[in-house]
Amino acid sequence: MKKRLPALSLSKGSLILLILIFASLIPLKSQTLAERKELFSNGMFFFESEDYKEAVYYFLKLHDYNPKNGNINYHIGMCYLNMPGEEYKAIPYFEQAIEKASIQYKKSTFEESKAPFHTYFYLAQAYRINNQLDKALEMLDKFTSSRYFEGNYNVGVVNAEIEACKRAKVIQDKPIEIDLHNLGEPINTPSNNYDPVLTPDESVIIYMTSLKFYNAIFMSRKVDGQWTEPENITPQVGSDGESYPTCISADGTELYLVKKIKSSSHIYVSRWENGKWSIMQPLNSNINSSKSEVYACLSPDGKYLYFSSNRRGGLGGFDIWRSEKINGDWGKAENLGPNINTKSDEIAPFLSSTGRVLFFASQGHQNMGGFDIFYSKLDNNKWSPAVNIGFPINTTGDNKFYFPVGNGTSGYITRKKDDSDMMDIFRVTILSGDQLKDLQNQ
Repeated sequence: MKKRLPALSLSKGSLILLILIFASLIPLKSQTLAERKELFSNGMFFFESEDYKEAVYYFLKLHDYNPKNGNINYHIGMCYLNMPGEEYKAIPYFEQAIEKASIQYKKSTFEESKAPFHTYFYLAQAYRINNQLDKALEMLDKFTSSRYFEGNYNVGVVNAEIEACKRAKVIQDKPIEIDLHNLGEPINTPSNNYDPVLTPDESVIIYMTSLKFYNAIFMSRKVDGQWTEPENITPQVGSDGESYPTCISADGTELYLVKKIKSSSHIYVSRWENGKWSIMQPLNSNINSSKSEVYACLSPDGKYLYFSSNRRGGLGGFDIWRSEKINGDWGKAENLGPNINTKSDEIAPFLSSTGRVLFFASQGHQNMGGFDIFYSKLDNNKWSPAVNIGFPINTTGDNKFYFPVGNGTSGYITRKKDDSDMMDIFRVTILSGDQLKDLQNQ
């Protein structure tokens, strides 16, 4: 006689839970072809508009339907790779995508299920940013060793990535000692807080905070050693959420900002009048060109404006330029030359209190990959060759912002807070290393 299997007994609560689980799965598997095509179309629209946060929302919905699709995994990886602080999230998607990497990839079509062959390169970048340098070099070796590599890809770009990974190992082997202090409340909040600029005495700080619907400009003053409750000055300067502060004059009466306008950006100034900031106004055409200007700083005496622009006449993409104030207005800008500028991008120029050391971010020079912070010293009216400020101020990811105070051995940077993708503002001090001695000698 056959034994009867015992009947399964489910409680009412367990039955309801199972029903809810199955119900939640049905919409994913019952997406119509038209609905999936619309999700892909929306994702590609935002992807091509470089709105990666919005694009990844649609691609993740498609990933729920087909998690092994190489094309979708590739696009999710590219979104995360272009989202500062979230690059590490790209790794599992690129790892899945390379299983279907093909030289015959058809770009941006819904029907494509393969990934482009150069996914290997982007996976290597994601590994490098996440400081997995051996894995990055392994992927680059697989990429360059393939019979599909020669003649199809930019050898110079790939070799630069290989050299950056190797250089990062060398730089990390000789770290500088630093003290990293989180500014804490009320400056840092649960949102992103970033790109602070201060007066020379560090009594006023103006910085960015990501709010729910826009990026806001906040200001705080230090009273009796404590930061006051920050004030949202976005409406005062007339920002629509697409402007950010880049410099405060030494006397605290002028605030320089960068305003994004469609696909370009330009430098503006706001003035402290009657206890508040005025509506910002654009600088003249010697500063703002037909291209873009990003970041600017004043010399301590207010006679010179240093700024980054991708205007014609530079050595690469974005270069650092200098303009002298003549008869109350800014004169023709001059390029700072090859000791500062490279064929890659240089941005975010800031000066020490003496005006003789320039700190800036560069994708060129001897970097660890992406942007690194460098400095150069002014001697006999010439800028010295750029020096990497060192690890761990520089990392294998992008390091675009170092606001120096005093001689530059201390400064303000933005870093991810612990166990979060959000950014906080930190004050950093260099405690040892060749860079400390060099910066003290100016």
